[in-house]
Amino acid sequence: MKVQLEFGDTKAVFATLNNTETAKAFAEALPVTLHVGSSGMDFCGQIGMRLPYTESQVHNGWKNGQLNYNPEGGWLAVFYGGEEQSSAYGDQVVMGQLDDGEIEKLRQLGSSYDLTIKAV
Repeated sequence: MKVQLEFGDTKAVFATLNNTETAKAFAEALPVTLHVGSSGMDFCGQIGMRLPYTESQVHNGWKNGQLNYNPEGGWLAVFYGGEEQSSAYGDQVVMGQLDDGEIEKLRQLGSSYDLTIKAV
């Protein structure tokens, strides 16, 4: 499923959700708005809902461009950097991937936004 991520009224980027149970449940809840902040490697915020997942989906680390769910904390993260050091971070469930070329848009954004994610 294609989704659009709107960072305030500044910039929109596009991603594709995968076919996991987690991503499907998230897609059913769209549109979703949450406040996110940048850590220098991602935009992350509390999604305010619990999503289903299996233990086999949970792993350490990420790939730049991934949309991940953190089941322990209820966080959604959109990663644009830090892949090389990410193995130290656990509790990651991949829900999707930014479309080609979209990661550069995130690197140009400021530090804090209301993020709205909706189906395209």
